[in-house]
Amino acid sequence: MMQNTFHYRQPLLRHSAALPWLCYDQNARQVIIRLVSSPDVKSVRVFYGDPFDYGDSGGFRRWHYRSEAMSVQYGDSSSLVWRIALELPQWRRMKYAFCAESPIFCNGESGGQWYFSENGLVPFIESEIHESHNHFFYPFIHEVDAPLLPQWAGHTVWYQIFPERFCRGNAAISPPGLARWDCDEPTYRNFFGGDLEGVRQKLGYLKDLGISGVYLTPVFQAPSNHKYDTEDYFRIDEHFGDTQTLKALVREAHALGIRVMLDAVFNHAGSRHPFWQDVLKNQENSAYKNYFHIKSFPVREHYDNNRQINYDCFAFSPAMPKWNTENPHVRRYLTDAAVYWIRECDIDAWRLDVANEVSFDFWREFSEAIHLEKKDFYLIGEVWNDASPWVSPLYFDGAMNYPLGAAISAFFLQKTVNADTFTVRLFRSLSLYSDPHNRIAFNLLDSHDTERSLTRARGDKQALRNAFTMLFLLPGSPCVYYGTETGMTGGHDPQCRRPMVWDAQRQDSDLFAFFQRLIRFRMEHIELIAESAIAYSRLEGAHCWTLSPAGGKGAALGLVYAEGSPVPVQPLQPLLGTAVFSTADKTNAADYIPPYTVMIFCRDGM
Repeated sequence: MMQNTFHYRQPLLRHSAALPWLCYDQNARQVIIRLVSSPDVKSVRVFYGDPFDYGDSGGFRRWHYRSEAMSVQYGDSSSLVWRIALELPQWRRMKYAFCAESPIFCNGESGGQWYFSENGLVPFIESEIHESHNHFFYPFIHEVDAPLLPQWAGHTVWYQIFPERFCRGNAAISPPGLARWDCDEPTYRNFFGGDLEGVRQKLGYLKDLGISGVYLTPVFQAPSNHKYDTEDYFRIDEHFGDTQTLKALVREAHALGIRVMLDAVFNHAGSRHPFWQDVLKNQENSAYKNYFHIKSFPVREHYDNNRQINYDCFAFSPAMPKWNTENPHVRRYLTDAAVYWIRECDIDAWRLDVANEVSFDFWREFSEAIHLEKKDFYLIGEVWNDASPWVSPLYFDGAMNYPLGAAISAFFLQKTVNADTFTVRLFRSLSLYSDPHNRIAFNLLDSHDTERSLTRARGDKQALRNAFTMLFLLPGSPCVYYGTETGMTGGHDPQCRRPMVWDAQRQDSDLFAFFQRLIRFRMEHIELIAESAIAYSRLEGAHCWTLSPAGGKGAALGLVYAEGSPVPVQPLQPLLGTAVFSTADKTNAADYIPPYTVMIFCRDGM
């Protein structure tokens, strides 16, 4: 007799009982659970309760649990991210599992439920719930192990400044042989004379723009114009000012409600650092030889072939020898430097250069020291790819979110990907980190290390406005690179480091006004932006990303992008509400959304 053959098509489900899929949010006092599924999953419920809360029922050992529906946090054509926030359990421990409803195919019939735990995916049978170890586990919720993040960062709009090229405030301390500010081309080695006093003098300009955080690239003593080759970690560069100058800058910024973030290089030193100079002079007899990763002696300042350098350094640069952060003296020296500037000048944040090349062991000790010094300090690392190994309570509060910026740039600025591909990349970026970490992620489109956004957009200011509007409607802490708000252009380094244009005749005042308006709009809707679920759809031939509260109730924002042709507004209003913001040159166009333009709609709470 021929046996029946059963054919199943299982949905795809993914979860791990760790960041970013499981998180205790100390500020909200909630346990946040997320799950990724294939788009054919129609609903998900989570079963949860105390792992020891069992009772007998008719001779059967039954687990006492609760069941709640999860909602979609991010959804596109390739996957869904489901989310639920649960109250802190009474006994601070829990176990949980999922039930997903999805079509299953068995001899041509469809419809069914699946049980998902750390043991895998099986057809749902209620008895699976009561098996003692057939779940995911949060054994105990220790607050010290959970993210406690600076909430102010999520309400901050950053402005990145390359101090040597921003504003010349004190000509008396400028280096000799200055290039002409408005005329000369930037090179890798020339100087234009920008300084900290210049930044201080422009705080009013930044406040008028709406900025609430200033990120300065390195300001410590170094021979280069970029200062990433630190000579003295405890001294402000003589051509930038001194400690008193920085103190005054931070004090006045704080009075205006502006936070200050400094940039530090703890991966490598500059070749003029006295410890490295001692190594060059005394070689294997140097007291500092173990402060660096030296493979053999002698070491030299210059090499005919940099691939033959006999010590570890940044890239293949002999002028940037890498610190040995396994050496306890080095660890103490670098950590003391970071703490010193918090104590001395009351800075609010560190951006850590080349963070992914430094040992996790050092960052753990460093992070603990920094956050003990200032509880709500903001610590971010320069990591260009998936930074999830570093974004955790043990290391950093966030990272420079280059993957997110690259996705936005590819769609809105460069127009090299379609909306589906962009949305997949967008949701993947948002899924890399927990909700608390996403709320304070450092989001950017360009920096001193990239082409400027307007150059990437080939001068298309409409595309620039669209890209920044998307950036500002996402959870996180967005950043504007100096001069972007007035239309500055520039290719890769050194062209992206041109002096700031202060001549009003050469500034785009309309673009400046747009950034003012965009920053105000973000702050008016910041609570919704920080907590929203995001869904992508096509409406009336346009692309629409809807931001709404979990569960779908309450005010919602709809960002609509008319890609290639005008889109009528009237059919969108019953679905999305009132048009409240436009990136079009003429914002009073009420009848349609012009091509390659973004319009934002707002729907009142329901």
